[in-house]
Amino acid sequence: MRREQGKRIATKKSVILLLILIAGIGLLVWGQTKQDAQGYSQKSISLAEVKEELSFGIYEKTDWDTFFSPYHKECLTGELLSQLLKELGVADYIEMTKMNRRHVVEREEWNAIYVQILDILDMECAVTTENLLILDVIEAEDGYILITNQGDYTTRLPKEYFIQWQSYLVYCTSERCIGIAGIVEESLSLSNAYLAAYSDDEIQFLYGGAVYQKEIGTLGASPKTGICDILIKEGDICALRMKQDTIKGELLSYDDTTIEIEGYGKVSHPARMPVYQTYGEVTEKSLSDVVLGNMEVTYVTGENQVCAILIGQPADIQDIRVLLLAENGTNYREQVYLKSDVDATVTCGERQEQLAAGTLLAAEHYLTDMPMGTLTVMPNVAEGKVFICDTEGNAIANGYQGTMEVRSYGEGYTLVNDVPFETYLEAVVPSEMPSNYEPEALKAQAVCARSYAYIQLLRADLAAYGAHINDSTSYQVYNKVAATDASKQAVHETTGQMLLYEGEPVEAYYFSTSMGYTDTASVWNVDDETAYGYLKSVCLNTGENATDLSDERTFLSYISQPAEGYDSDVKYYRWFARADYHGKTENVNQVLINRNAVSPKNVQFYKSDGMTQIEEVTADTVAKLGKITDIETHERSSAGAILTLCVQYEKGSALVKNEYNIRKVLGLCVEKMVYADSSESTSISMLPSAFCAITEQKDGSILLQGGGYGHGLGMSQNAANGMAKEGMNYEEILQYFYQNIKISSIE
Repeated sequence: MRREQGKRIATKKSVILLLILIAGIGLLVWGQTKQDAQGYSQKSISLAEVKEELSFGIYEKTDWDTFFSPYHKECLTGELLSQLLKELGVADYIEMTKMNRRHVVEREEWNAIYVQILDILDMECAVTTENLLILDVIEAEDGYILITNQGDYTTRLPKEYFIQWQSYLVYCTSERCIGIAGIVEESLSLSNAYLAAYSDDEIQFLYGGAVYQKEIGTLGASPKTGICDILIKEGDICALRMKQDTIKGELLSYDDTTIEIEGYGKVSHPARMPVYQTYGEVTEKSLSDVVLGNMEVTYVTGENQVCAILIGQPADIQDIRVLLLAENGTNYREQVYLKSDVDATVTCGERQEQLAAGTLLAAEHYLTDMPMGTLTVMPNVAEGKVFICDTEGNAIANGYQGTMEVRSYGEGYTLVNDVPFETYLEAVVPSEMPSNYEPEALKAQAVCARSYAYIQLLRADLAAYGAHINDSTSYQVYNKVAATDASKQAVHETTGQMLLYEGEPVEAYYFSTSMGYTDTASVWNVDDETAYGYLKSVCLNTGENATDLSDERTFLSYISQPAEGYDSDVKYYRWFARADYHGKTENVNQVLINRNAVSPKNVQFYKSDGMTQIEEVTADTVAKLGKITDIETHERSSAGAILTLCVQYEKGSALVKNEYNIRKVLGLCVEKMVYADSSESTSISMLPSAFCAITEQKDGSILLQGGGYGHGLGMSQNAANGMAKEGMNYEEILQYFYQNIKISSIE
């Protein structure tokens, strides 16, 4: 009896232990499910991740929030998956493996279903897969930024999903990670990293603009610093592959796929080609930091391309490279004929020969068999000049000192003049300011031109053409008037001098003539005016204190009266124009549509309520606004320039900002312009300046009363000449126009 009772007690204990074990397992499963829902796991897929992965389709996130709201689960279950396939309309095409309603769908199971969903619904192949090695995870406004070996990706997935130095196979749309397919077990590479330091147990390297430290195992002999590929597998460095092959030379041009190296020609490069500065503090730079034609750098090569660039020393600014525009204003020419007034050396690829003085050279004879080649003509004497000619050998432009380069493109030939920096300025000064102006005014112009050109040289906007700038008003007019003794003297007496603001060279903007005031960068509707802190508004009228001209009546009163100033003797100081916008709606619309495409913030269209902005600006959407019914000033600067112009339509309006846009719109309406000297013009396409008042006339036309010529920022060239006549030297002139600047040379 006791034995049976003992058996019953033992049985009860066993049952209790079994129940405890089952409960424990249940708790573990529940805990694992909860953990899976919070972070990455192979055992489950969270609903949040499912929503993200389905974001490629026609459904919005709110749609999926609504769909999943009745299900109080954190992970995808068999029941939810079945309903989801029905909601997507693919249940008849995708076969699910047998699973019960409460079955938690594992990641591998979901991946198999998701691939089939994409095959059916992702018609544009918006979702791709990428192998990403996670370097860092940074919090962002709407989720996180994944710093990876493939660049930066945004994601809304939890930060806990990603472990530093781990590799993942992820689902992406564009540059956004929407889900994880799994862990990548093979090694991934950080290509062309810069190894900065190495010890027995750690390395320090630069990659993607950041500095990283990583523990290492035994990798053999300590390598030198330099470019390498770092292979990482399952979170650990498994190999360092140093790259030793290099070439040196100046960079002459570059684009998205190739770079041109002096002495080597064009060489391909990968989409991501890092640039490292190796002197001083080692830092990562960009390709634009390599100063075209003025910096000898080291190119690390491999697999028939340039892998990385090393900047070993600062730029030594000697030359500037100028793209010479064709007569039609484009970059390309159908034919190029050149001759030199002295013997010259001609180089094209490996071919080099002498060209006798006065001999006509046709570029096509050298470049026909080199569709992407470069031809250079360099006078054997520094003072020699190269002339652009017609087919008969007649010069069609002033001669150019320095080297002339001809490049062949599919669109035609380009011409680049590689010229000493100071020599370039000698031909800019007389092209921008008459040489008979006062010497001190010419010196002020030389300093401004040098400062402006220096900034553009560092930027090299035209690097794809092998140039820093072009020879038009888009930068500075160059060699349209040949260098004169006066311009050479002005450049020589200010050699190296530039305008510095807070220790850095500035873009020393200048313009022709004021209306008595200069303005600030607000006329360009810039995002950050503090970057132009050196541009101040000044009054140029003698014996007059500055007045706030932002009020319409105040400005109209001012601009209607004569005044005495440093440039008041110039005809552009005052002008008025008869204008009419009637019948010109289509022309104005075309300008506004084009300018909106260039900068949407400066031309904005609104519907008839005046509040609803038209997002899609096309000829059709703008035409629906009807005819122009009025043009008026909405905002004016304290110096008098129109900051915002309102173009009123029958069924809407447009707000126009930026002085260039405003001048273009009003210029289209001008029928006759009358200047201060009573001279007239009927061929105006652009208003002389944005300093004008608009007055509606009884006959429906408008009267434009204004003054000045140009954008109105920085130095008025004619006022500078007037100041020089009054005895001011170039330093005093420049200090008058520019705020808190120093005139100095820069190393």
